[in-house]
Amino acid sequence: MKAADKAPRYSAAMEERYTRQGYWNDDTLITHLQRWARQTPDKPAVRTADRDISYAELYAASRRLANSLLGLGIEKQDVVAVQMPSWPEFVIAYFGTMMMGGILATMHMPYRGREMEPLLRHGRAKAVICTGPLANHDAPATMLALRDKVDTLEHVIVAGEDVPAGALSLDRLIAEGSDADIADPPGPVDFATLCFTSGTSAAPKGVMREHRTFAANSRFFSPTVDLCADDVVMVGPPFTHVFGLLCVNLTVWVGGTVLLLPLFTPEDYAERIINGKPTVVFSAPAHLAATVKAGLLDDANITSVRLVVTGGTICPAAVAAAFEARLNGGRVGHLFGMTEMILVTQTPPDSPPEKRHGSAGPVTPGVEARVSDPEGKILGAGEEGELEIMSYANLAGYLDNDAANEASFTADGWFKTGDLAVIDEDGFIDITGRVKDLINRGGVKFNPTDLENALMAHDAIVQAAIVPMPDEVLGEKACLFVTLTPGSTLSFDEMTGHLAANGFAKMTWPERLEVIDEMPITPTRKIIKGELAARLRGE
Repeated sequence: MKAADKAPRYSAAMEERYTRQGYWNDDTLITHLQRWARQTPDKPAVRTADRDISYAELYAASRRLANSLLGLGIEKQDVVAVQMPSWPEFVIAYFGTMMMGGILATMHMPYRGREMEPLLRHGRAKAVICTGPLANHDAPATMLALRDKVDTLEHVIVAGEDVPAGALSLDRLIAEGSDADIADPPGPVDFATLCFTSGTSAAPKGVMREHRTFAANSRFFSPTVDLCADDVVMVGPPFTHVFGLLCVNLTVWVGGTVLLLPLFTPEDYAERIINGKPTVVFSAPAHLAATVKAGLLDDANITSVRLVVTGGTICPAAVAAAFEARLNGGRVGHLFGMTEMILVTQTPPDSPPEKRHGSAGPVTPGVEARVSDPEGKILGAGEEGELEIMSYANLAGYLDNDAANEASFTADGWFKTGDLAVIDEDGFIDITGRVKDLINRGGVKFNPTDLENALMAHDAIVQAAIVPMPDEVLGEKACLFVTLTPGSTLSFDEMTGHLAANGFAKMTWPERLEVIDEMPITPTRKIIKGELAARLRGE
């Protein structure tokens, strides 16, 4: 049995509604890639620091890989996993797998065998594509060992020249595959990807995404940022995360050029913006904060960038404003999305700074949003509650995980995001925190997000995270973890003085300060607060 056979499907009511309204149709990303390969064959589809790959080249390489995968016995709707930086080979693997009807399952670069084994088993992966041995990770050896543990895993495919015995060469599969058309290409209701979000190793939360929802999101979201074929789009999020894949989707949909950033460092990020001359940049807020605080753009003359869009987590308004100040007329805005519902909001590029920097924008076409209190009561404009979404792009449900499905949807079918939010009278959504992040100090609960945002405006602070620490009297108190700019220091009194100067009540101030060299982060640069809290508990 394949993962696709156990994946949840949409209700008849959703099928009727979103098909009738025109959100779901027969479009796929593959048909758009083919369109641009024919209409603009020489146009760069993918750009690296030293070479371009045209639309004709990308389409041909993807088709050859698709035929090679079929020749290995990988069938339509089989899962092909990939663990690779945002390289050109990743883009080819992505489109090649989808082209032959396979399902691409992404494995984040920091993952090792222990993390990947339950995910590969849950997705019933038949093949895995990886890098050659790297300085910090012998991926081929890891994957070959996993092949002995995961019953469905048959093929290990390795990029580059260092291909060990027992593995296959990705380069050869691309070079030697047939140029014939795919005999049975995927349809709009076939699955395209499997991406895992937070969950335990015993019960992974896997989201299966259909071709039609990817296509619809590209069709209706790209106009919100005025994307067109002339755009060079720099993608900061890794392609192993759905945010990165969606940026590729949006760019290919309009026939633009994807500017690659294989792995993030502030230096590489600044270099790509200065020398790659993107017109649109998609980023995590941490990308902006680290680059600004390092001063790498202070003397740069950035004239190409018209729009920077952050997503993945909350971006402090001060960070957005500071980055925008380094653009010659370019603007910074935000979006909101999740693996479970992909991209659903966007700040209009022409909206005023207080809207672009302080909110996630209104919902995009085909998306409805509301907030509710803990008892499920729907709240009005200006009231804070849990954000719930109804959309053509919502997941139908997690793969083979009844407990997660039961907890994640309301009785009337809305997806519960777990994010706290306020929706104003104009429909702009302000993401104010996470439901689980609230600090309960002696029965008084408060949201630490505003404090974290204010602290990140401090010149010395690069990242800030407030987490609960156990207290015998109050139950919980707040502890602040920070990383600092090189050569900087921060005392407890300086921290509390900064919060006092910004008007925060003393009862909300952290009562402990921990300066650390590096934050524990997810591959999309979200801070893992649970790990910080565990440190305080001595775990």
